[in-house]
Amino acid sequence: MTTKALTRCYRFEHVDFEPDLRLLVWKDSTETKLTLHESRLLETLCYFAGEVISAQSLFDKTFIQLDPYEDESHGHFDLNTLLLALSKKLEHNGTVAIPIEVLPHFGFRVPMPNKTCRHIHTFDKQPRLTDEAKPAPKLESATEHIVKYSLMHKISVFLLAAAGVAIVFFSNY
Repeated sequence: MTTKALTRCYRFEHVDFEPDLRLLVWKDSTETKLTLHESRLLETLCYFAGEVISAQSLFDKTFIQLDPYEDESHGHFDLNTLLLALSKKLEHNGTVAIPIEVLPHFGFRVPMPNKTCRHIHTFDKQPRLTDEAKPAPKLESATEHIVKYSLMHKISVFLLAAAGVAIVFFSNY
């Protein structure tokens, strides 16, 4: 059994980048999975392809939309480390598929894709394994993510519970 999904695609000569799936699909049909932040960074660069985007603008456009309820420890990203990790994944069989050009004092630029399109991605019956040979993690909704990991959410629930206990306690007097 196969499953199909319609995804956005930036098509370059040697690779298709599918930001919705955080995936690089090479011409030999192999795939490279990107982290959420690598995918966001590449998507921003591809959106502004052909243009020079300053480091600050790149950072703002990539990470400004992060969940405001996320813990503070996740709020700081090293753009250089992320660019280095992404650049390594963009190399395949000795070829850099999407070169990230660094223009000192100005910013970054990637070449224009050959095509931007919607692409039907076909998933095999057996899910493909990541580079670490682990199955893909179960996707969770934004609400589930906030409930599980947001410190602000946990504090809010605690304060509401404490207020409820206080109301019950003082209403008995």
